Amino acid sequence: MIVVQNRFEIAEGYEHDFVEQFKSREGDVETRDGFRKFQLLRPAEEDTNTFVSMTVWDSLSDFEAWTESAAFETAHDSDAPREMFEGHPTLEIHEVTLEATPE
Repeated sequence: MIVVQNRFEIAEGYEHDFVEQFKSREGDVETRDGFRKFQLLRPAEEDTNTFVSMTVWDSLSDFEAWTESAAFETAHDSDAPREMFEGHPTLEIHEVTLEATPE
């Protein structure tokens, strides 16, 4: 299993608009093979404006198949204003090596 995180530095005043873009998305990722979960994380502390888009996949190949699809292109064809972002997003991919859940 892998976790894919995309970190976005959002300019002050655009936080609500950024969240709304994710709320109004098409939702095609949910139909992809190997997709398990999506979360959009909002900063809990006021000294940062880093939002994190997080998806969980069965495998790296499942995630890569999503990124190579036409649906991915459509999902990422955003009309968000450039000034919404402070720099480019940072992509991180991690393999789950240990997991704990409640009994």
